[in-house]
Amino acid sequence: MTTLLQARGLVKTYAMGGDAVQALRGVSLDIAEGEFVAIMGSSGSGKSTLMNILGCLDTPSSGSYQLAGEAVQSMGADALAAIRNRYIGFVFQQFNLLPRASALDNVALPLVYAGVPAAQRRARAAEALQRVGLGERMQHTPAELSGGQQQRVAIARALVNQPQLILADEPTGALDSQTSTEVMQLLADLNTQGITVLLVTHEADVAAWARRKIVFKDGQIVQDSGAALTPALSRGEREEGKGTRMNGLAALRSAWGALASNALRSALTMLGIVIGVAAVITMVAVGRGATDRVQAQMQGLGSNIMLVLPGGATAAGVRQGAQTRSRLTEEDATAIQLEVPEVQIAAPSSRTTAQVVANNANWSTTLFGTTNDYLEAREWPLASGRLFEDAEVQGSAKVALIGQTVAQELFGDADPIDQIVRVRTVPVKVIGVLGRKGQNAQGQDQDDILVLPISTYRNRLQGGSPGNVKRVWAINVKVREGQSMPLAEEHIRELLRQRFKVEASADDTFTIRNLSEILEAQEQSSRTMTLLLAAVAGISLLIGGIGIMNIMLVSVTERTREIGLRMAVGARGRDVLGQFLIEAVTLSLLGGAVGVLLGALATWAVGQWAGWQVSMTALSVLLAVGFSAAVGVFFGFYPARRASKLQPIQALRTA
Repeated sequence: MTTLLQARGLVKTYAMGGDAVQALRGVSLDIAEGEFVAIMGSSGSGKSTLMNILGCLDTPSSGSYQLAGEAVQSMGADALAAIRNRYIGFVFQQFNLLPRASALDNVALPLVYAGVPAAQRRARAAEALQRVGLGERMQHTPAELSGGQQQRVAIARALVNQPQLILADEPTGALDSQTSTEVMQLLADLNTQGITVLLVTHEADVAAWARRKIVFKDGQIVQDSGAALTPALSRGEREEGKGTRMNGLAALRSAWGALASNALRSALTMLGIVIGVAAVITMVAVGRGATDRVQAQMQGLGSNIMLVLPGGATAAGVRQGAQTRSRLTEEDATAIQLEVPEVQIAAPSSRTTAQVVANNANWSTTLFGTTNDYLEAREWPLASGRLFEDAEVQGSAKVALIGQTVAQELFGDADPIDQIVRVRTVPVKVIGVLGRKGQNAQGQDQDDILVLPISTYRNRLQGGSPGNVKRVWAINVKVREGQSMPLAEEHIRELLRQRFKVEASADDTFTIRNLSEILEAQEQSSRTMTLLLAAVAGISLLIGGIGIMNIMLVSVTERTREIGLRMAVGARGRDVLGQFLIEAVTLSLLGGAVGVLLGALATWAVGQWAGWQVSMTALSVLLAVGFSAAVGVFFGFYPARRASKLQPIQALRTA
């Protein structure tokens, strides 16, 4: 006979409080292949401790142990997992079945960690169940099976990996006498087929099934009915190529099955991620939409635009308004355009509000007196009609251009071209309709406007200028493309200070507003607000991640016994780590996917409510989902690592 197990001087010491308790005191033992051995003794005698060491669920404090010729007492956790998977099948008193898995899946569990393909796993598990008489109950869960049937499932699980050794720890302790007899008969039949059976029991009638009895007391063997074996150790024959490498698909299925078995809790756990991702996507989309809207509104004023206004910010050390000194004239506009090389257009303009009447309709609108250059500077095309002719500008012609709002209010759907509009007491003919501009950054309707030649505005509405000084409200400056806006502003300031004879130490008597700077400031404000909103949404993602970690920690605690079982049948620490990480990342990714859908819906709803175009970019979706996955890995790693570091025997003892 070939020795399968050889133990020499096994000692196991536990620390309990401040005391050291010896569970085993120098135990030496040989068990040959094909034996049926019963280990007996009272509670606390050390028989279960020996069983755990022989089953590679625990390690001795000292001594040596060889299984099938391999010294296992000094092996690491992964190597011990491989030994358990290749050589040993466990039958526990409490069955230790996965409660929500079918009998077939329970039996196939050791094959998962042996790296056996799914089809082969199911076939071998079905064969093992047939072997123990449960061929008709394969798809039943443990709750749908009797105690005896559950123990038969456990025996089938012990057999499925074709072990050389079956370790049965009180296998009949939870069974009635008739079922106990059936289970023991099954173990005896397996022994006659050449499988070594090591049975731990304190019942004499159960031990009677064995051909060899070993009695323990106070951590020592006090009686052994079998002769000591002396043959040389042999590895024996085992199936080549068997390993303990769990494939990725099996890990995914196992993790997803665990999540599906607690669907409500999984859904509630995902809620934080769902809200976080939806918030990130919505906030970024709304912020981007707001930025685009600001850009569109500012671009409605034209590109590379500066506005020169009369009046300085201060005068004689006192803060002043824009109308401190109304000294801008058409001649100033001409000088700026001619003498500042960076300037392309300098268009003078004046403005007021007035009631306009056409037929039976009247409307209060903004009147602008300017030139065609003003429209070019603001990049404001015509929707219909024509611009002012030079003769009309020079001759104070009674012609006008109207905005879309004025056209709608005065003429409805009728064509306003060549229609007469009375501006105060002056009748003017509509020669063109401006293209639509929409609201500006201050929310004002830019299409609510009537434009007159500046000479018409000055001479016919304002009654001319005293002393023939052609004063204007503002000068609209357009800088040439590619030219420096700050340099153009500096040159304009120098020119006007010379024209106004402002002393070097005195403050400006005019104000220059760089609309590009205003645009940049508003864009920066929008970006800052977007980042702020995204940060708030990111906090909700972090809270969701903390929720995942909390639930995963709870899951580890609840499933400690399951973790111990998986390790007992061959799961390595990295397999357990991988499964719990997959569960955490799956929760995050599913939450992220649902969050993307909700974010898209919320983005659309906000756009409809706010009345502007919002844009959800692929980058924001990828960032949100990627961040949610990272949250899953980050917050799932600690619980997963904690699960992977559990000792099999400690996990199995958890109530």
